[in-house]
Amino acid sequence: MLLENKYYKVLRARKENEGKAVYRLAILPDCNVYEGHFPGNPVCPGVCNIQTIKECASLLVGKELRISSIKQCQLTAIATPTVCPEVDVLLEVKEADGSYTIVASISDENRQYMTFKGEVV
Repeated sequence: MLLENKYYKVLRARKENEGKAVYRLAILPDCNVYEGHFPGNPVCPGVCNIQTIKECASLLVGKELRISSIKQCQLTAIATPTVCPEVDVLLEVKEADGSYTIVASISDENRQYMTFKGEVV
């Protein structure tokens, strides 16, 4: 995992049904990504959020995955380690013909920060 325990830490995971899970994550404010994004005003980069979703999906299916396509990705609010130190990654992963479809979101109790739909292999 590229970002686990550097950008985020899994606090708990709850599998709901087949292919569905919620991962509670702590966003780690000391990650060096914030040195460039942005010093003194850290903002969670969208690309890191996409990678985080992929890594959580890998945990759910039990193998390393690679994004093959992104169908939809919306950044719906600005996420920062100070505003939202903990977030939930809600995942629904469906397997078909050796690939997986992911529908996911990143949110906390107050707002949704990102939605994602894509394919991974």
